[in-house]
Parts: sequence; structure tokens; C-alpha cells
Amino acid sequence: MQVLIYIVSLLRDTERREKITSDFSRLGIDFQFFDAVDAKDSKNKELIAQARLSGVGHNMTDGEIACTLSHQFIYQELSSGSHDWIIILEDDVDIDERFKAFCLSFNEKEQKNLPKNNLYLLGGQKGLHSYPVLGVSRFNVIKAGSLKFGRVNYNREKLRRTCCYLMNKTMAKQLVDLTENYGTYRADSWELMYQKEIIKEFYLNEIIFHPIVTPFNSHLELERSLIFGQKKPRGKIQGKMKLLRSWLRVSFFSLLK
Repeated sequence: MQVLIYIVSLLRDTERREKITSDFSRLGIDFQFFDAVDAKDSKNKELIAQARLSGVGHNMTDGEIACTLSHQFIYQELSSGSHDWIIILEDDVDIDERFKAFCLSFNEKEQKNLPKNNLYLLGGQKGLHSYPVLGVSRFNVIKAGSLKFGRVNYNREKLRRTCCYLMNKTMAKQLVDLTENYGTYRADSWELMYQKEIIKEFYLNEIIFHPIVTPFNSHLELERSLIFGQKKPRGKIQGKMKLLRSWLRVSFFSLLK
């Protein structure tokens, strides 16, 4: 039985849905759309307002809260369903044959053997402001199906995005409980989940690409730019020096177990 795959997508994003459907059809992979909570839909106004009252909801935009709620609803569904593992994707990712090979090879035996208390990131970190600051081990790896995931040894607090990850039912239940006890938090607050000992380790394999986020291709980024303004880019020299320092750190921590 193929691992369960949910694609989080707004109902109104027809172009994205058509593209991702075409990509999955071309590769012969089964998936399901999960209708995301739409912050622009008036019927969700009260839902978002309630979520804003707890946790760090007061510091979040409507879109961020809607994103969090979307992933929380998936966790609730996984917790009460028959599947032990789920791959959660967002509708603007790019997949290829590597993803197909993983889905076909991640069978029931592989699923039973994979540690449940880790979060397995399938990509999405490239193009972030913090990349390549992540130190991913070349030696501390976990094999799952056709893929080898390296443990994030350095700067795990820099991990971002919820665009492509593999999660176990046990972790999903714990995240539902976290929301009940802690309140609202951003969907990609991975460091918080680590601090709460829900996630033991982060493992990464960059097989899925997520486009560089701009106000023109991201609902969340557009909302943030309208509220907070756009970030001022670094100068060329400053940017190159940061990149050099990042690569030196990454090279060191990638050699650690």
C-alpha cells in the first residue's frame, strides 16, 4: 500500500491544482487534495479569530493562522485514521522521479522499521535566507525506502517551511495535544516541537524543490509584505561573506556523526 500523500491547497488555486495534478499523473502517484483553510474566505473569520487568542496567535497574520489550522486539521485526521505515515506537501512544490521511487519503495516493512519520533524533511530548504547554514551529516543517516536522510547537526532552529515532510501518526497526535496545551503556533515552528521533545531529530534529503518565495508567488509572503514591508537585501560583499562563513560551518558539521 502506497504511503498516504496529502497536498495542502486552497480551493481557489486552480492553476496550482492543475499543475500538481499533472505532475502526479505523469509520475503515476496517487494523492489526495486537502482543502486548506482560506484566510480570505469570510466563513473562516471566526475560526481564525479564536485561534488568535492563544499561544502566539496574536503575533501571526491571518494567513499564517490559516496555514497552521490547515496542517493541524491534517494531524487530527491522521491521528484518527488507519494510516501510520503521511507525506504532506504544499501545492507549489516540484517533484520528479526520485519522489516516485521513494513512494514506491516506502512499503509497509519500511514504514514499520522507520523511527517514529523523527521528522523527515523531503526538501524545501534551498532558496531560504538561512540556506546553506544547515549542517547535514554525511555519516549519521537513516535509510527509508530508496532515500537516505542525513541528520541536521547544525542550526536546526533555521529549519523552515511545511512544504514537504514525512510524519508518523504518533507525532501527529502529540502535535494535536501540543495545540490544546500550548495554543496556536506557526505551522513550521519545528524548533518549538523539538524543545517540547515531540521531535527527537530532524533528517533531511533535498529531493523536492520549492520555488523561492516572493510576494508574487506566495499568498503568505504577499500578506507579510503588505503588513511589515519587504526586507532590505544584503549588499553584494556582505552577502558573499555570509555565504562563505555558512559553507565553512556546513562543511565542518556535515562531517560529524
